[in-house]
Amino acid sequence: MKIAKRLGAVAATTAALVGFIGTVPAAAAADSVHRGSTTCFNWSWGDGTVTWTIYAHNTCGSAKGLEFTTSVGATGCMWVSGGAKEHHKYPDKPNSNSFHDVKECPPGTGD
Repeated sequence: MKIAKRLGAVAATTAALVGFIGTVPAAAAADSVHRGSTTCFNWSWGDGTVTWTIYAHNTCGSAKGLEFTTSVGATGCMWVSGGAKEHHKYPDKPNSNSFHDVKECPPGTGD
């Protein structure tokens, strides 16, 4: 009888903790992903702590660069073939309002 009561108490405590810890507000989860588009690209990136991965889909028929600036003022650029999808990691957080298409990536900015 004592074992059954203890098991019941453990199960109830575990269920309560899982319910408390396992829930994330929908608004908080949605805010962690940033999305946008340019003439030739649909892009997204998620909030990171050490690195940030940018995902890009080039919807144009020819290869293009997706250029952006970062939170420290650096320029980043990723080269993506026409119709292709790519993802790359960067050490600095991108600025969402800085993304634009380019015909070539500047030297030293990434790909």
